[in-house]
Amino acid sequence: MLSFVPSKDTETIAIEFEGAATKEDALKIDKIIQDKFADKGKFNIYAVINEVEGSAFTGLGESMQVNMEAWNQFHKFAVISSSYLEGQLAEMENMLPHLEVKHFQMDEMIEAWEWIQE
Repeated sequence: MLSFVPSKDTETIAIEFEGAATKEDALKIDKIIQDKFADKGKFNIYAVINEVEGSAFTGLGESMQVNMEAWNQFHKFAVISSSYLEGQLAEMENMLPHLEVKHFQMDEMIEAWEWIQE
């Protein structure tokens, strides 16, 4: 389940997941991208992922395939999770080669915000 959390940066969508991302979750993110970032250029995602079930990014991948033009503006992806998710992060980088992806542990949330705002 997806929830939006307050962002510390105007170019960053801050989200929190419980379990895996669904197609419906991806559509919510896609709508925000279109509404807020379509004319502005690049955007970032700060994602806190709790209790991953299966592939955390399944729905996001589907959304990227449908609206690749908007997702090509995706600049940085900070993933905060107790699990590393190495294969899934590599898959995201393969879909969007210009994307900067970095994993942070749950106790590194401040460092994640600092990195995404660089």
